Amino acid sequence: MGLNLSGLQALFEPRSIAILGASSDPAKIGGRPISFLRDNGFTGVIYPVNPRHAEIQGLTAYASLADIPQPVDLALISVPRPAVLEAVQACADAGVTAATIFSAGFAETGDEQGRLLQAQIAGIARDTGLRVLGPNCLGSVSRRHGVSASFAASERESRPAGNVGGIALISQSGAVAAYCVLAGLRRGVTFDPWISTGNEADVQLADCLAYLALDDDVKVIALYLEGSRDGDDLRAALTIARDRGKPVIVMKAGRSEAGSKAAASHTASLVGSEQTFLALARQYNVCLAESLDDLINLAYTFGFAPLPTGTRTGVITSSGGAGILMADAADDVGLQMPPLPADVQAELRAVWPAAGVGNPIDTTGQLVNDGRLLSEFLQVALRSRAFDSLIVFLSYIGMFPDWSPVAVDALRDAKAKYPDAEISVAMLTTPQVRRQLQSFGIRTFDDPTTAVRALGRAITVIRGLAEDSPLPPTGSGAGTVPVPAGTVLSEFDSAALLEAAGIPVAARRRVRSAAQAASAAAELAVPLAVKVISADLLHKSDVGGVILNVTGPDAAAAYQQVIASVQAAAPDAVIDGVLLSPMISGGTETIIGVSNDPVFGPTVMFGLGGVFVESIRDVTFRLAPFTPDEALRMVGEIRGRAVLESPRGQPPRDLNALARTLSALSVYADEHRDDIASIDVNPLLVLADGEGVLAVDAVITGR
Repeated sequence: MGLNLSGLQALFEPRSIAILGASSDPAKIGGRPISFLRDNGFTGVIYPVNPRHAEIQGLTAYASLADIPQPVDLALISVPRPAVLEAVQACADAGVTAATIFSAGFAETGDEQGRLLQAQIAGIARDTGLRVLGPNCLGSVSRRHGVSASFAASERESRPAGNVGGIALISQSGAVAAYCVLAGLRRGVTFDPWISTGNEADVQLADCLAYLALDDDVKVIALYLEGSRDGDDLRAALTIARDRGKPVIVMKAGRSEAGSKAAASHTASLVGSEQTFLALARQYNVCLAESLDDLINLAYTFGFAPLPTGTRTGVITSSGGAGILMADAADDVGLQMPPLPADVQAELRAVWPAAGVGNPIDTTGQLVNDGRLLSEFLQVALRSRAFDSLIVFLSYIGMFPDWSPVAVDALRDAKAKYPDAEISVAMLTTPQVRRQLQSFGIRTFDDPTTAVRALGRAITVIRGLAEDSPLPPTGSGAGTVPVPAGTVLSEFDSAALLEAAGIPVAARRRVRSAAQAASAAAELAVPLAVKVISADLLHKSDVGGVILNVTGPDAAAAYQQVIASVQAAAPDAVIDGVLLSPMISGGTETIIGVSNDPVFGPTVMFGLGGVFVESIRDVTFRLAPFTPDEALRMVGEIRGRAVLESPRGQPPRDLNALARTLSALSVYADEHRDDIASIDVNPLLVLADGEGVLAVDAVITGR
């Protein structure tokens, strides 16, 4: 489809707004936007449209769009489903830039009439250039422009000046969007602008993501995503956000089988596989949220202030148990917790001999009895410069007026003396104490593990954004792929295609007689693997189609045995000869493969290979194409990476050759995404450093 950003400015910065189906009752869906726009400072012109009224909420009403004397940037459609199509056509005829359809009852219902109506709406948008948001959506809001083009009750709430801002929200669910807006206000986060995309007949979530990534006033973008019809568009939008240094947080719904079905019903969208989506997140430096509460905490963490890129984290706690929880959480999210140097530990013991002075640093509960204790511990830890960030857990002392000054004063003084220090505090507080701490530049959380996990994941994303964006790999130049749709190529033919893609393949000979087998064995002059060639047999050894360690004199007999065994065990299999290839030893067996995801296209898998791959399942994924550097990151993600990096008693494996091979496969798969359904290379032997890799067995299936 391609990203389409035209007309989106009318959703966030319209100068004139018409409401079709406008109501005099500010509590009704057709009346709320008028009330919200006026209450929230919209400086443009509002045109209520309703043929039954001459005036609505004190404004002149019009019988139709055609009666409005001036151009309209944005039309809000709040009419019953049967009248929606006519209203959309009227918008197109009147030259309206964008229309938002609040009305429901379209493709999300699953009924044929609803799908047909939505398709007709999409057709009008496509044919006329009218941008359509929805149907079945909650609208768009940009309070900084006074635009509350929504009927969400969340627009009744004010936006406190001290809230964390610069955070945009895009949600495919209207209810989730309104929930996040209100929950964010309670957390001290203002989502602005925000938009609900609904059924996405025209305007897609990816369009909105790209548009907001280009907005200089937006620093962070949060997404609630159920599904994407066009994975390439989403990837293009994420590329823009990454290149602009904008953190993107995603709450992905529809991971389970039941959730996927619900998402398809709710948004009429395809839902990509879980593994493919995780690959997308890794590749584009997306921060995945585990819940809506997590989404809001991450938005707060990113938006509050610039984050460090270093991972050395110190923990000061009034509870040893909480310190253990925080250390566990730090390990989960890649934060390092180095111990303080011995001289700094001695300095802390001099302040309070009973304290734990490693890392976590445990002040014990004494700090509520000794007001100077926390202040001195903070000053010593910050003066040491041993940490890139400091997280302080103080239980519930922020709730009580006689204890909270201990925390407030100590943290204020620490931040004043070390203004560049990254300090977060986790404790229960009153709203007043929270505001005080935030005014000093200190992030505040209620829960200690939430603080650690949010900070750790945010730092990981910031580190990724600081790296140079990889250039897209170039095409393989492998030419046309002769894979008939739905057919499976034999190992011999699959190997030929892999060679064309630049993937090293073991030497091989195809023979069709015992005499040819003897001749080929003499030519290869090494112990051989003798395997039947048949596209009908994916597991050749199960039918006696494989004999290993065959020497030259035995090749003819091995040929005859393989043919006889396969004909007896699988009489219907089409045999296209026998493959002779050298036995390769000394390498580590891995698996590489490609599957074609219905949303995101070719997805490359890598992991430890061999016969146990399905039971071990130590694999990771990336979307094609990707660079060798990205491939090296893949290798570092598997649990068994040690057998490649430092195999016991053997030299390290050639990881650079492995990375080049994975990248080449990704480029080849992307170039031929319309021809290939899957590629399976198992095993791919990774040889000693400097010796490369070798594909031993492969199967390719046409799409």
